[in-house]
Amino acid sequence: MARTVLVSTLGGPEVMEMVDIDPGRPGPGELLLRQTAIGLNFADVHYRRGTAPPHSQEKLPMPFSPGLEAVGYVEAIGEGVTGFKVGDRIGYATATYTWGAYTEARLFPADRCFHIPEGISDVDAAALLYRTITVQGMIRQCHVVKPGETILLHAAAGGVGSILSQWAKHLGATVIGTVSAGDKVERAISNGCAHVIVHTEEDFVARTRELTGGKGVDVCYDGVGIALFHRSLAAIRRYGLMVSFGQASGMMEPIAPVDLQFEGLYLTKFSGGTFNEHVDEYQARARDAMAAIQAGVFKLGNHLVYPLSEVKQAHVELESGETVGSLVLVP
Repeated sequence: MARTVLVSTLGGPEVMEMVDIDPGRPGPGELLLRQTAIGLNFADVHYRRGTAPPHSQEKLPMPFSPGLEAVGYVEAIGEGVTGFKVGDRIGYATATYTWGAYTEARLFPADRCFHIPEGISDVDAAALLYRTITVQGMIRQCHVVKPGETILLHAAAGGVGSILSQWAKHLGATVIGTVSAGDKVERAISNGCAHVIVHTEEDFVARTRELTGGKGVDVCYDGVGIALFHRSLAAIRRYGLMVSFGQASGMMEPIAPVDLQFEGLYLTKFSGGTFNEHVDEYQARARDAMAAIQAGVFKLGNHLVYPLSEVKQAHVELESGETVGSLVLVP
């Protein structure tokens, strides 16, 4: 049996219950995994409370176990699986399968798993897998970040923001980060931001324009949503790009295409589920992400770790907006 967090009705953190579930034996193409570290993402909050984008939310079964990523060890192998053996340390991080990670043990498709290189701890891997694969899609394909570019990054001290700022700086870009409180400024700077704006205390559009000599940034990455989304368009240079990848503060209101025409702006909604749906693309992103971790692009060891039994408190703190960096659950 495996202790598993189950959501039977949508709502606040209190709807998550701990139950015992038999994961069963792996079928064709599957692995049985004994998990050691589970990444916690704001997407988990959205699915739990029913505020994920409708096309994603409606795919969830009820009841379901939240969670997009984890690290563990192979306990059993299903028919037809190659490339893995019992005892291998593996990870997975894919929004194509948007539930099930909050558990001690589970079955999972082998083609969505990958080996974790030596030198990366279970907790570090769980904290970084989904975010690095997601960021890889945003800076390598959605918009190819190049040396000399300037980026506006909202929630720069958060989990995705911390990884994106480090990777973008490594690629030679200048990152202007925004944070919600002054006590997050130092962390954002330590993660690669050249400039940090506390958007609750200062007009981030005016400051961004000032920092770019009136030109605006090449690209804005926004995971905050309605609170900052529309104003951010005014901080982007002519022919620049707006990448929306989350909506922590709430879903964005519709925008008319005519609102983009005066500066020739481009707008896209990034989704890890879409970019990682094709297994070959997903595995390629995972390899690039693992290589970046091994190359020392990201800081390791600075994560908030909670026992799986304290998942409700972890969600409360994540939802409060007061956390910085990545959160990890340990069974």
